[in-house]
Order: sequence, then C-alpha cells, then structure tokens
Amino acid sequence: MVQITAELDETQGNTQLDVAGETKLYEQLRNFWHPVAFSEDLEDEPHQVTLFETRLAVARLDGKPYVFDDICRHRGSALSLGRIDGCYLRCAYHGWAYDKEGTVVDIPARPELNGKLKAQLPVYPAVESGGLVWTCMGDEPPVFPPAVLPELDDPSFRIMRWEPYEWDCSVGRRLENYFDFSHFAHVHHGILGDRDNAVIADYEAYRDGGEIKINAGPFLEYTDNPKNSMVAGEGETYDAWKRYRVFMPNAMWLDSSAGPNESYILFVAVAPVNRKRTRCYTFVARNFAYDMDEEFDRMQRVILAQDKPVVESQRPEELPVELTAEMHVKAADLGTVIYRRWLMEFADGKIELAPTA
Repeated sequence: MVQITAELDETQGNTQLDVAGETKLYEQLRNFWHPVAFSEDLEDEPHQVTLFETRLAVARLDGKPYVFDDICRHRGSALSLGRIDGCYLRCAYHGWAYDKEGTVVDIPARPELNGKLKAQLPVYPAVESGGLVWTCMGDEPPVFPPAVLPELDDPSFRIMRWEPYEWDCSVGRRLENYFDFSHFAHVHHGILGDRDNAVIADYEAYRDGGEIKINAGPFLEYTDNPKNSMVAGEGETYDAWKRYRVFMPNAMWLDSSAGPNESYILFVAVAPVNRKRTRCYTFVARNFAYDMDEEFDRMQRVILAQDKPVVESQRPEELPVELTAEMHVKAADLGTVIYRRWLMEFADGKIELAPTA
C-alpha cells in the first residue's frame, strides 16, 4: 500500500491555467477503458454513443459486444440506425452488412461485388465489466482495467440503474464531485449533511493498483430519507461512514453505511463526449428496503438536480492539470488532490499502476 499525503498549505493561490496540460490529459485519456453502454441494453439492436467527439455504433454480435465507427462506407448513414442480422451489423439505408472485423460482406443491390469491393470500418476493442460495455480508442491495450461492481453477482443486493445522462463538464469534474466531501453539507443540506456542522475529519486515502482507496467519516446524514430509513434510535441524524474505490480515471464505487448491517452502494462510470461534456452511467445496489425503488429513485434524482448546476458552473470546465490553479483545503481535499495528481501523471504520459497493498 502506498500512502499519499497532500503536502498543501491551508489554501494555495491561483495561477494561470495550463491549457496545453489540459489538452495532453484529454488525449491521454484515450488510452483507458471508457463505458459506452449498459450490457443489458445490447440484446436486440445497435446503440449510438459519442466518445471523444467520435460517433460510435455498439452492437452485440454472436453474444459479444463490438464497437464500430458509426458510419456506413456507402453513403455515410449511421449504422446504429440499422439492425443486427445474425452475426452481421446491417445498414438501415441500403442494407450493406458488416462483420465483426468491420468488413463489408454483403451488398444487396449488387451481390456480385461481395468479397470484391473492399470497404472497412474502424473497430475498437470491447469488454464487459460492472454491467457495462467498455471500449478504448487508444493505440495500445489499456494498462488500467475497467471498473467492477461485485454486487451484481450478490443475490442479497437489489440493483437499480438510471438511464445515461450527460452534463456539461469534463470527466474529471464529474467524477471528483462524488468524493468532494466538503460539498455534502452545503449542496445536500438536510439529506447528506448539515451546513451548520460541516467539519471534515481527517481520513485515509491512498493509491492501490489502478484505484484510489478512501475510507472516511463520520458524515452527519439525516434519517428521513430512503438511504437511512433502516436506522433506528438515532434521532433525526446518523453518522455514516464511506468507503470508496475510485477506478482511475473515470469510475467510482461507494459503500456508504446505512445502518449496522445495511450497505448503500453507488457505482458511477463516466466517459468524455468531448472535452467539456460527459456521459454518466449509474447503478445503485442495496441490501435493505427492497420494496422502496420509487423512493430511492426520487432521492437520487433530487441529489443529481442539486449537484448539476454547481458542477456545470465550475470554471475552468476541465480540471486544472496544475494543482495550484485552484485553492485546496488541507486534509478535507485529500482524496481529490490525490486524484488530480494521478491525472497529472497521465497527462505526462506516465500511465502506470500503483503498487498494490
């Protein structure tokens, strides 16, 4: 285990944002796995998604996911509008069919050209993990593995998911919002915190393999919400503890205590539509209150609605690669500082796993 401490003053002053550094980081992110679809959505038809400003078609052929450039070589229509025809992806416009390697194998209007007309689509690697399909648009196989969600295979947990949504912010801004502890009391006052009791206790955060591990608390939360509904004898508040696995650079698993034996799991994976827009995939798993899906749905939507205008308002929209481009509060910002420092290494081309515990 490598313990990392943020050597910061109580605050550090502003300097000019390094635009060149932001560009380097964005380009280096191509070398990681990024989510492009929920696995269960790829049964009957292809899906369209934009990643790094590139329109992609995601489809399941012969039981496995594949990711193609979303453009037919004939007249440029979107293959994601087409259909799955056995082990082929067939264009909706003129019926051209592509195999798993992205090669045209059938031209219905002139079948004598089959096997003679050479037309090829870019195909990107695809894997499934954590209930998601992931792809990589880099030139080399990713060093960092995709994120996992162990609760998907645990029958004691009820799983909920939300339709993907997009925010006008960078991947880094979106992800660090989840482990930016100081905002809980102010943005989510009355649910996940109390603005009159906003002190953040020292906590543990360190790199481990391809993750940042964070163990933090207690966080004062209220009990009149679904997440803490099983807490008895605690009055109107509850001291919750939070255990994070931040899967670098774009996913997060959080186990937030919801009682002596209750766990509330929040799993989020994000991907860059472009430098300043991010697509988000969300699961919630819980081992309690199995009959309260509607209540959990409402709570999750309230919390997202509270966060969205704040995160989208942040300037610069992308995380500063240079730490001193924003102020940091000693100890309270430890997790986000570790996250940013690791991103700085990625920007410099150092994409290496940390020593494991």
